[in-house]
Amino acid sequence: MIPRAKKIFGQNFLVDQTVVTKIIQAADIQKGETVLEIGPGTGVLTRALESAGARVIAIEADGDLISGLEKEFGEKITLIHGDVLSTSYLPLATSPYKLIANIPYNITSAVIQHFLTTSPRPSQMILMLQREVADRITAVPPDMSLLSVVCQLYASCHRVTTVKAGAFRPIPKVDSAVVKFDLYDARHPSLAGQHPEHVISLAKRGFSAKRKQLKTNLGPRAVVALKELDLDPKIRAENLTLEQWIRLSINMSSHQLKKSVVRV
Repeated sequence: MIPRAKKIFGQNFLVDQTVVTKIIQAADIQKGETVLEIGPGTGVLTRALESAGARVIAIEADGDLISGLEKEFGEKITLIHGDVLSTSYLPLATSPYKLIANIPYNITSAVIQHFLTTSPRPSQMILMLQREVADRITAVPPDMSLLSVVCQLYASCHRVTTVKAGAFRPIPKVDSAVVKFDLYDARHPSLAGQHPEHVISLAKRGFSAKRKQLKTNLGPRAVVALKELDLDPKIRAENLTLEQWIRLSINMSSHQLKKSVVRV
């Protein structure tokens, strides 16, 4: 029996076993490796993770679901009652882990930002997301967005499968998609010493006014930098590849450094 979903927790329980199988296949779980699951809910995905040999650490915010999960799984998993964004999950501190979850959509942005940037970082994330969000994360020019720049700086991102609304109970108003994030060990290979936040800061300015050209959003220095990179100064933010954003950030930082040295 599926429990009554609570809006406060953004609950939509996954019931389609075909989707669960695709998630497990994409995860390529090795026996004994640690998997963090956010919002195990009724345990549909938890069962599959445990059966695949994962050492599951499940964090559930809804206290009403805890007893059912404890009854079914007992000591087979580590179950934590709490908010994943404020809970200290110490069992992860000393071992690599994967994050695999059907996350509540009302905390999607916070979860992605937290696990991409905060230690201990997972080696991989496989997340159920709203289809629109998945499209933005995995986008390429001419559909890039600030979200795609941010996510692709920290991980190689691709869609595993599209999931129709009928795969959940209650049925949401939107379709979903599963996205796989393979996180870089340190930083994107094209960064060449540049910190990801420098690129993100530049991209925020570039995407600050939609439909405007980059030279308008970034200012006069960008015109020179764009020309040096053989890019049209009239180009818009959504048309730049991630590698071009990185090169532009490095170029503009170099110009700023040279200007500072001249002033000194």
